[in-house]
Formats: sequence, C-alpha cells, structure tokens
Amino acid sequence: MSVVLSIITVNLNNASGLQKTLQSVAQQSFNAFEHWVIDGNSSDTSLEVIKSFNYPQLNYISEADSGIYNAMNKGIIHASGNYLLFLNSGDKLENDDVLSTVIPYLNGDYSILSGNIIFDDKKEYRLREHPDQLTFSYLVGNAISHPSTFIKSTLFDTYGLYQEDLRIVSDWAFFLLVLGIHNESYNKIPEVITVFDAHGISTVKDNFDSVYKERHQVLESYFPRVFNNEKDRYIFNKFTAFDKRSRYLMTIEEYPLLRKLTTVILFIFSSFLTFFKRSK
Repeated sequence: MSVVLSIITVNLNNASGLQKTLQSVAQQSFNAFEHWVIDGNSSDTSLEVIKSFNYPQLNYISEADSGIYNAMNKGIIHASGNYLLFLNSGDKLENDDVLSTVIPYLNGDYSILSGNIIFDDKKEYRLREHPDQLTFSYLVGNAISHPSTFIKSTLFDTYGLYQEDLRIVSDWAFFLLVLGIHNESYNKIPEVITVFDAHGISTVKDNFDSVYKERHQVLESYFPRVFNNEKDRYIFNKFTAFDKRSRYLMTIEEYPLLRKLTTVILFIFSSFLTFFKRSK
C-alpha cells in the first residue's frame, strides 16, 4: 500500500525548533504517513533530539549538505509518499488533527494544494490565506506558503528537483514553473495547516535584496525574450516596487510606535479629505 503523505523536515543546528516540529508531528491523530528529517550534520543537540522521538513514521539522515535545497532534495529522493509537505525545523502543525483533516483532500486530483498558515514572529500571530484561484501575477509577486502546501511527488519527476544554485527562492521558482508556466492544477484547503517560524532565511529583512536578485535571475531564465533589455524589465520592476511597499508595511508592523504613528497620520489624512469634500 502506497504512502499518502511524506513530511520532510530540514534542520541545521536548531535543536529547540526541531523539538517543537517533531512534537507536533508525533502527536497527530492520523498516522498513515512517513516523516523524513534531513539534518545537515548539526553540531548542537539536534541528533539527540531526533533520537528522543520513537514514533514509527520517523526516519532521519544526518550528514553534511550544501544548503537548504540540497537537503530538501535529499528528502524528496527518499520520500515515498504521493504528496510531500515540507515542514522545516521550527515550524509546527497547528493542532493534533491537522493531518486527519487534510488527508481527504489528497485524493490525487490536484497537483498542488495550499492551506492557511500562521506566521509566528514571537510578537504576534498573523494568519495568511491564499486566494481560491492563483493568477500569474500573484505567483510572480508573492510566495506560496511552502510549509502549508502539499505537492504531488510526481511533479519533481516531471519538472526536476529544486534548483540548488538558488539560495533562497528555489521553492518560489518551482511553484512559478509548475503553476504559472505549465498550468498544473491547484486547490485551496480552507484549513490552518502550519504555524510558521517567521525567522527563516527568506523572511529575514537583511535577505530581502538577495530574494529580489534571485527572483530576477529566475525570471530572466524562464522568460529570456521578455527580460532581454532594460525596457522589458519594466513589469518586474513594478512587482519589485510593490514588494518594497510591502517591506515598509512589515517594518511598520514590527514596531508598535511606528504602527501607532501611522494610524494617527492616516486618521488625520482621512479627516482632512472628508472635510475637503464637504467644503466643496
């Protein structure tokens, strides 16, 4: 009997985060899945944490790798499930019945299924939902939430593994390729799947410039006829400008004083507009 789901967890020197991840998987009420932990030969107590769990679905490899996507590709190669879920170290399933709730959706009709995700930035929880239908512009300008997305394993046979030359955005590139270019099927799961540790490499503000550079590199590779001169880069620059605005909003959200000042400024501006309209 084939395995419906393989969960893949990548870890490097994050023993406390790994403990949280494994605990959430071990406590699931549904148990017909396999769990692969790919550890990058951690020098902390990660290996001891793995060995402290003994649920039968758990498998692990601990050896040096060349990066996050190299480790994820190792997980893909070892996994035998029809669908894959990348639940990396520090992330956790939202409750003990998440897999029981999700499994009925994984009937093989859709290539990719995305559920809701909660971002945990240590200050507050923020819920993120994907739209019911994905547009090409959404795929270019946004990132599919990897830790709450179930990917049919055969897609990696058809389109290849994650690009290991990309340090941060290889999962974004994969979703753009299979959904945006090849129009693979997608379905939204109206359930919260994962609580995401919002301190990973792609969400750290210092890495934002690298994210945009890598995205630009991917788009130039996928669409060489579009990105072959400065004028044709206009559309991508518009997406970049939008993301910069999002970056400013994230900064405002991070600091309570800025958030309060922004609220006051917007209130004053709104009041001014209302007064101006009435006086005309």
